[in-house]
Amino acid sequence: MSTQTIDCEIVNGRIRCGKIDQLLIKFRKWRVILKTIITAIILYVSTSIDLLVILMLIFSKYRSPAHKHQIYIGQFLGSYTLILISIFFAFILHYVPAKWLLGFLGLIPIAFGISFLVGSEDEAAEARETIERRKNKNLIGTVLLITVASCGADNIGLFVPYFVSLTVWQLLITLVVFTFCIYLLVCLGDKFSQVDFVKPFLAKFGDWIMAIIYIGLGIMILWESDTIGQLIKLIIK
Repeated sequence: MSTQTIDCEIVNGRIRCGKIDQLLIKFRKWRVILKTIITAIILYVSTSIDLLVILMLIFSKYRSPAHKHQIYIGQFLGSYTLILISIFFAFILHYVPAKWLLGFLGLIPIAFGISFLVGSEDEAAEARETIERRKNKNLIGTVLLITVASCGADNIGLFVPYFVSLTVWQLLITLVVFTFCIYLLVCLGDKFSQVDFVKPFLAKFGDWIMAIIYIGLGIMILWESDTIGQLIKLIIK
């Protein structure tokens, strides 16, 4: 039987063990990566429920392979337009000296979440009107326009405060996840356009689902930015 020794040393009053510390660092790194991926998926799903209904409507009217190809292109262009705008604003906000102040941006998704509970905006009806107005125009431009018009405020309002809280490599991971989610969203829009029960289900429960996720995300941003902690300190003083 052989025994394995672990080299440890005391640094700044704390015990450091080389191999154990390396394992802990790797574990924390992968935990952050996994959290970033899961949060990015939840974030994109929450902003795309209404858009899924709109894509189902578009696919039900345009069934040819050529039209489907144009819908994919239009959706990617529209989504990345909103993502790039959000990155631009997040980059500017990174220059705010007190980072905990950025946590107040979490109030934006909370406000959107509340609006979904009390509002009655029918984005699908607006999309239907846009399709009818532009039925003789380029389908790529129509899908791009509908995406930006119907999702612009929501997406930018959620993406900006979330992007501000990310490091560069976390942002890159999020963009990769978003790209996959955009492709999956369009695929689902195509498939679900031929399924009868999906649209009524989303129409009935979609706003509640989005409201819960938006409010949860806003609270997470406030917490992780230490905004809540700083406010408690100010109140105590």
